[in-house]
Amino acid sequence: MNRAVQTLYVRVLLRLLPHLINVLGHVSPKIRAEADYLRPGYAFMLTVEGAGLAGACRRTASGSFKRVRPADIARDVEPGSGLASADPSAVSVDYVIAFRSLDYAFRCFSGGMTLARALAERAFSTRGPNDTGVALTYLFTALLRMFFGWRAAYRAPRAAARAK
Repeated sequence: MNRAVQTLYVRVLLRLLPHLINVLGHVSPKIRAEADYLRPGYAFMLTVEGAGLAGACRRTASGSFKRVRPADIARDVEPGSGLASADPSAVSVDYVIAFRSLDYAFRCFSGGMTLARALAERAFSTRGPNDTGVALTYLFTALLRMFFGWRAAYRAPRAAARAK
């Protein structure tokens, strides 16, 4: 697929991510349970190396997720380091998922590859505490399964085996 189309697709999904979590959390108890594990103020970021793409979300006091503007992200601490910024108005990113390439991000975000397979292929790296990283992984797996359940990568093993 054309790189410009992949870039646009990933950019749009990064932008929509907090809305997808909020909306699908009303439908899926699994998404809601994993999102509830993340405390208010918790911020995470997804980046795509070599493509200049990034999206950050923060959990609000009301429990919903909001997009964090790039200008609001703390510049004095490394995202995912666990350190608080000296600037109280800046958002310190608690966890980072960094995709190694646009192709890997596109394949995960389009349902062509599961997160489990992407993890096995080392398609992304992470920085931040493991407990919330596990919650984010389960949250994204449930979100992608719900969003792309019609794709072969996300079908139940029996259904995928019958299709062969």
